[in-house]
Amino acid sequence: MIAAIRSNGTLKRSCSTNATRSAGHGGLPGSSEAENWEAREWERTLPLIAEPAAADTVLLGVPMYNFAVSAALKAWIDRVTFPGAFTHPDTGESLLSATRVVAVLARGGAYGPETGRADLDFQLPYLTAWTARLGVRPEHLHPVAAELTRVDVLPFPAGQEEAAAAPPRRARTALCRLAAVA
Repeated sequence: MIAAIRSNGTLKRSCSTNATRSAGHGGLPGSSEAENWEAREWERTLPLIAEPAAADTVLLGVPMYNFAVSAALKAWIDRVTFPGAFTHPDTGESLLSATRVVAVLARGGAYGPETGRADLDFQLPYLTAWTARLGVRPEHLHPVAAELTRVDVLPFPAGQEEAAAAPPRRARTALCRLAAVA
């Protein structure tokens, strides 16, 4: 789920919508078929760019699949990320420089620095690099990792249930703090 939040309301965008569907075309450049395809693609893309550009806060729900972001989120990122998409045409400044990005990272396992598995985390480094490339200031990126969300199906030592419940509790606390700042 991707939500672009304005001070006067929320716009929601689901990654499973037509926005992430890949479309092909068979027309030759300059043909009416190719022009129609291109027009349809811009009709799908421009609203997806306008939402985060107009938002005070962009909220990203980011499940970790195979140590990285989901294919659905990656498809949305690919749809809205191209040169100039979030650049002011007159000043060249990023339209997202003052935008706050909250990324809720859902992880079945644990990948923090103390786990010995931090080198398997390609989710947060990817999001950090992507938002920086868009011009989001580092201090405006707020990743919140909810780890061990799949402890119910992962092998975990008996008697450690309380330890497994701590990371999701910390994530909820961090999100409540961020929500209070909004």
